[in-house]
Amino acid sequence: MSTRPLIFFGTTNLDLCFNVERLPTPGESLIGSLVRNAGGKGANQAVAAAKLGLKPRLFTRLGNDEAGVELLRSLVNAGVDTQAVQTASGEVSGSALVMVGDDGGNMIVIDPGANANLTPDMIDGAAHYIQNDAIVVAEMGLPTAALERLFAMKEERGFTLIFNPAPVRHGLTRDAWSKVDFVTPNESEAYELTGIEIVSMEAAAEAANALLALGPKAALITLGERGAYFSDGNQTFLVPAFPVVVVDTTAAGDAFNGGFAAALATGTPIRAAVRQAMAVAALCVTRRGAQQAMPSVAEVDEFLNHKTLMEI
Repeated sequence: MSTRPLIFFGTTNLDLCFNVERLPTPGESLIGSLVRNAGGKGANQAVAAAKLGLKPRLFTRLGNDEAGVELLRSLVNAGVDTQAVQTASGEVSGSALVMVGDDGGNMIVIDPGANANLTPDMIDGAAHYIQNDAIVVAEMGLPTAALERLFAMKEERGFTLIFNPAPVRHGLTRDAWSKVDFVTPNESEAYELTGIEIVSMEAAAEAANALLALGPKAALITLGERGAYFSDGNQTFLVPAFPVVVVDTTAAGDAFNGGFAAALATGTPIRAAVRQAMAVAALCVTRRGAQQAMPSVAEVDEFLNHKTLMEI
């Protein structure tokens, strides 16, 4: 299989996950069970692609603490190329407190740790890790100045840029937005970026147009159980979601982005790439956790083949 180089720029966190019967209301205390999982949006996305049979590279920043050792080990075990991973002396690794209810809904609070100290100069130092004709995936957990520097490299390095704008932070310049090939928010992030609440397919089209007006060449909005909406100004389509029993939605967006990037890297046409990404996300939410919930290429192939037979 001929693939384009694939590199993710993003965060890596240690997730402290509380499984609870339901999410608490303000001021309420609940009993739950605690597990530690490897997480972080960039790391999750890279692991999703690795589980699909690729050898993605990850640029991220860890602290030189026990959590950093654990997180690096998880990446290596998943098959991620960790040459570009930085370990920051005297800093702590990022962490997240995640609460997951029995209905699969979640609440997340993040302490970025070493992720927050990533500088534009560090991005410059990682430029040699971006191979010719690479697909670069970036997420908004990194400092805005670092993202600006990465995006500015696009024309010189000749890569395709997928930008997952999560968690949404404002301040990215118009010039930076113009470098984006695919912007991939969920419906909440699309609302934060455009002010348009996606209550219908007409609203999805309106939001996609507003995203395109920011500068990207294509918008791909994930809509949960309604599917994913794509528009590049010329073609638009909706790929329906696969019905599954939801256990944990924590890493659904990361599964989608990792699956979408992997599909593009292998030359999959855009509509089929979105469908593959939907399948990766669908399988992910049927399991607890983040990186350990990412499905293998065999599982995705079996899932899609079964769905195709049902559609015939």
